[in-house]
Amino acid sequence: MRDYYQILGVPRDATAEQIKKAYLALVRRYHPDVASEPEAHEIFLQVQEAYEVLSDSLKRAEYDAALPPEPLLLRVSTSRASLLRVNEPQLVYVLATLRPAAEALQPKERPPLNMCLVLDRSTSMSGARLAAVKRAAGLLIDELRPDDIFSVVTFNDRAEVAVPATRGQHKDFLRKHIAGIEAFGGTEIFHGLQAAYRQVGRFYSPDYLNDIVLITDGHTYGDEEKCYRLARQAQQRGIVISGLGLGSKWNDAFLDKLAALTGGSAHLVTSTRDIEAFLEAHFHGMSDRVAEQVRLDFRLGAGVELQYAFRLAPQAAPLTLTPPMVWGYVPREGRLDVLLELLVWPQDLKAEMSELLFGRLHARLLAGRTAPWERPFRLALPLRDEADLASPPAELVEAMGRLTLYRMQEKARAEAKKGQVVQATRRLEQLSHRLLMAGQPRLARTVQKEVDSLRTAHALSESGEKAIKFGTRALIAPQREEGL
Repeated sequence: MRDYYQILGVPRDATAEQIKKAYLALVRRYHPDVASEPEAHEIFLQVQEAYEVLSDSLKRAEYDAALPPEPLLLRVSTSRASLLRVNEPQLVYVLATLRPAAEALQPKERPPLNMCLVLDRSTSMSGARLAAVKRAAGLLIDELRPDDIFSVVTFNDRAEVAVPATRGQHKDFLRKHIAGIEAFGGTEIFHGLQAAYRQVGRFYSPDYLNDIVLITDGHTYGDEEKCYRLARQAQQRGIVISGLGLGSKWNDAFLDKLAALTGGSAHLVTSTRDIEAFLEAHFHGMSDRVAEQVRLDFRLGAGVELQYAFRLAPQAAPLTLTPPMVWGYVPREGRLDVLLELLVWPQDLKAEMSELLFGRLHARLLAGRTAPWERPFRLALPLRDEADLASPPAELVEAMGRLTLYRMQEKARAEAKKGQVVQATRRLEQLSHRLLMAGQPRLARTVQKEVDSLRTAHALSESGEKAIKFGTRALIAPQREEGL
C-alpha cells in the first residue's frame, strides 16, 4: 500500500491547503515538460495518484482508515509562514519534533546491548580519576543481562583490549580484568577508538544497541581526522559514540564533533563522583528508546545556507551541517527536538514557492521492529509581496529561548579567540546578568570570573570556558533528560 502522505511530503494531519501546496510544488518540479530526471515521469504519476485521493475528503477518510498506525509522529514549525520578495537574505528557523505514537509506547524489553568503554589511562588519569572510572565500570557489569556484550579498551600512546567483548553472564571474568587497569603514558585517542570499533564489530548486529563511550581527560594530537573518519564508518553501521571529558584539559570541540557524527553527545565531568552517575544514566537511558539512528539525508535549495543545527532534546548537542545529519534517538518519555537556522538568499523573485530543503528522514525502530521508518522531509515557503505579520509558533519561540544563553557563550568564546576582548567581555556580562535572572547564581559567578580573566589576561581559562559551555547547555533541556 503506497503512503500518499510520504509521496506528497506532508504529515498525516495535513490540512487541505497544505496538501494542495505540496501537490502544486511537486507538479512544477516533476512535470514531464520541465523535469530531466529519468525517474521524474514515475514520480509525477505517483503525485497525481496521491493528490486524487487526499484532495477528496471521502476517499481520504477511507484511505486513512486502511493505513497502519504511525509509530513516530513528526511535526515541523517554521519562524516564517512565507518569504518576502526582496533582494536581500532572510533568516528562517525550523523546529522539527519527533514523538512516539501511543502504540509505540507499549511495554517492550530493550534489545541486547553491545557496549565498549574506551578509557584513557594516560598518566594524568592516575589516582582518583582512574579509580572512579573502574568503580563505575564495575557497577555497569552488575546490571548486564546474560545476552548483553561488554568490552573495555584502554589507551595511552597505544591501545590495549583490557576486556575483550564478553557476554554479560561472565561477570567475574569482566571484573577481574578491569581491576588490573593501570595508568601511564600519553594520550592518543584514535588507536583506542579503532580497537573499540573492532570489539563492537566482533558481535555487531543491527538487532543490538551498538555503543561506544569514550572517557578522557586530555587532548589527542595529530589523529583527529582519523578519529572523524572512523566515526563516519561507525555511523554507517549504526554505532553511536558518546564522550565524557574529565577536568579542563580535554578538547571539547573535538569531542563534540566526534559524537555529532554518530548522533551521540559529549559531556563534562568536574568531579570523579559524577562519573558513576553519568555512566549509570547513560546505561539506563538506553532502555528508554523507541527509535534510534534518526538521520536526515538532505539537499539544500538554490541560494540556501544551513548556518546552525542543534539538538535541543534529549541530550542537547550541536549537529553536523552536512548530510547525513544524525539527530540521535527518540525517547520513550519525551521527544526529539532539533532546531535549524537557514539563511535564504534571493533567487527567482517571480516564483510562487521557494524550496529550502528536501530529503528523507530515517530511523531504526526498536523492540522487535524490523522495517526501518522513513519519511520525506521537505521545507518550502511561498513568496509574498507583503510581510506576514503572524507571530511565529509558540513552540518554536520557546525552543529558541532555551538556546539563547548557550548561543551567547558560543559567540563570546568566538570573539575572545579572535582577540575581540571588548565585545566578548560585554557579551559575557550580559550572559551573567541573564543567568542571575534565570536563577543560576553559581553559573553567573563563573561567567563573572571569566569576565575578570578577559580584562586582565585577555583570554578565557580552559576550566571556565568548559564550565560555561556545558553549564548553559545543561539549561537547554529539562534536568530529567538522560545524562544531564
